[in-house]
Amino acid sequence: MEKILQQLLEGQNKLFENQDKKSKKLDLIEQAVLINNDRLNNIDSKLAKNTSFISALSQDVARTATKNSINRLDTKIDLINNKLFQTEQISHY
Repeated sequence: MEKILQQLLEGQNKLFENQDKKSKKLDLIEQAVLINNDRLNNIDSKLAKNTSFISALSQDVARTATKNSINRLDTKIDLINNKLFQTEQISHY
């Protein structure tokens, strides 16, 4: 009878040890999840900042491209006007 009780106690102790090990593993997993959540929040924050920066940069590039396009059009219009003016000058002679 004592032997059976001793085996039951040993089995119970092993169960408690296993439960403690599982509890510690679960705590480690929870800590890892919290750390990963912090990392993801940091990444989200950096991504939002980068997206905002890229958007602003894209708008600047678009404005610059538009200004350059307008300058090129102005140059072409000036050339056309000069040619027309020269043509009119030649036809008047």
